[in-house]
Amino acid sequence: MTHLPVSTAAVADVASAVGTDPLTLADLLRVANAPGFDRWREQIRRTGGCSNPIHLQGSTVTRDAKTGDVLYSYSTEQEPGGRLRVACGNRRASRCPACAWTYAGDTYHLIRAGITGDEGKDVPATVRDHPRVFATLTAPSFGPVHNRPASGRCRCGGQHAETDPALGTALDPERYDYAGAVLWNNHAGDLWRRFTIYLRR
Repeated sequence: MTHLPVSTAAVADVASAVGTDPLTLADLLRVANAPGFDRWREQIRRTGGCSNPIHLQGSTVTRDAKTGDVLYSYSTEQEPGGRLRVACGNRRASRCPACAWTYAGDTYHLIRAGITGDEGKDVPATVRDHPRVFATLTAPSFGPVHNRPASGRCRCGGQHAETDPALGTALDPERYDYAGAVLWNNHAGDLWRRFTIYLRR
């Protein structure tokens, strides 16, 4: 990509022609002319247009267990802004339409393969001869808690920041089933194991 200097007057002229404000256009041009723009664009493309990508920072090294030789190494230091962007994977369209659309498509193909079969997914067509159930299992509720719904307002009437320590705490501590919540979480693994045993039986 060739990076060209652009004058303020030229930005104003183009902004007027395309119907956007000069500040926004100037910012877009600044990003497009920055070093590493092509890699940044590739990261955005790989997220599938995620509206709230996760920014990862750090490094990894894979070594041969016997010799100690480095087999693979990677660091985000060479990435634009020193970060690697990956899709958030949120299933809710109100939070991220792109990731929710991807999830919906994946779910459709999963259900379709389970009902009609799909050679590409190693699911034989004979599954059509046997009824199937696509069950969604949800843990029980032990009482309403402070949250951040799509509407923006919690049931308490306020709005919580992502870092608010009140998130997840009981709206009414006197009525919240703390004992049930502790027991459920403590025994969730064994409950799931027994459930799958009885389900197969």
